[in-house]
Amino acid sequence: MQQPIIRGLHAVVLFVKDLEKQKRFYRDVLGLEVTYESDQSAFLKCGEQMIALFTHENHPEGARRLEGAVKGISHLEFRIKRSDKEYWLQKLRDAGYHAYKDNF
Repeated sequence: MQQPIIRGLHAVVLFVKDLEKQKRFYRDVLGLEVTYESDQSAFLKCGEQMIALFTHENHPEGARRLEGAVKGISHLEFRIKRSDKEYWLQKLRDAGYHAYKDNF
């Protein structure tokens, strides 16, 4: 019997301090679709994957991760067409965000 393989990434879970601000960024700036939301979470479709945003209130793991610990995800990278690079750089800048052009 062949060992089952991991077929891809299903979701990235991020603990955030300001759910509304993060939801606006992923929805309004990056154009991701919100598929579910509540007072303490939001799930956004990103290709075939999901980005799940959770507030740290009432969530012990999230609270610990937001207390200045160095653990967790440092950044996310999204796959785009090379020909769309300038569009996304400008869209992020227009929305007040910084993107490192050399790494983009």
